[in-house]
Amino acid sequence: MSDAHQVRIARARGEADAAKERLVGTIEELKARIAPKTLASQAIQAAKDKSIVVADDTVTAVKEKPLMAAGIAGAAALLIARKPLFAAAATWLRGNDDTDNEHHDSGRRHRVRAEEDK
Repeated sequence: MSDAHQVRIARARGEADAAKERLVGTIEELKARIAPKTLASQAIQAAKDKSIVVADDTVTAVKEKPLMAAGIAGAAALLIARKPLFAAAATWLRGNDDTDNEHHDSGRRHRVRAEEDK
């Protein structure tokens, strides 16, 4: 073989080795990117970033329209507390006071216990 041929073979082997090293480096980088821990931390960071943006937008909206924000907050509070409010309204409309309800409930409890004992 000629020296020129040997030089081309050596150059080709060097290029192949360099390409192999680049490929191994790329594979290692991809492994690091798709590792569950990395994906989870990226998802958490994205959620944090989005929540900061939403909170900032909410503060801006409340500052621009405070009455609408108060109305929405009041409606949400009524929705959350609807059962106790309905119960209180029903009691008020019936005209029962608290002492009558306690006496009535305790009598009912005694009857139920007596029936269970039988």
